Amino acid sequence: MHQRIVLIGAGSAQFGYGTIGDILQSKVLEGSHIVLHDINPDTLAVVEKTGQDFIQEHNLPYTLSATTDREQAFQGADHLIISIEVGNRFELWEQDWNIPLQYGVQQVYGEIEGISIDYGVMEKKEAGGIEVIPASAGEAAPGWARPS
Repeated sequence: MHQRIVLIGAGSAQFGYGTIGDILQSKVLEGSHIVLHDINPDTLAVVEKTGQDFIQEHNLPYTLSATTDREQAFQGADHLIISIEVGNRFELWEQDWNIPLQYGVQQVYGEIEGISIDYGVMEKKEAGGIEVIPASAGEAAPGWARPS
């Protein structure tokens, strides 16, 4: 399967390395191209180099590139996976906890259970699917638009 998988926020050692590692273990995704995207070129370069070295050392059937240009990263993407921090993490976590409690929701945190606050959604028009990206990301890349 030859897919273009874009990891947004990949300069984060936790998200970048962890997600790359998960993809590289997948037999289904073999042959895919992984695009790393981040706004921090320094941390992005470190994750890219480590990923490239690992792929070469283990002769894995994947390719990997990195860019700080969102439009370039999104171009031709089959999958967008995002993990970024916008704003003060601790203030946002407090809101995530308190707002559901105000409405009587007792199961606040949980991977799939609980409440999800939608800060911004964009939809890939031609695929009809919805991919979540933060509202702070601004305008969508070509082929992507905010759903109405």
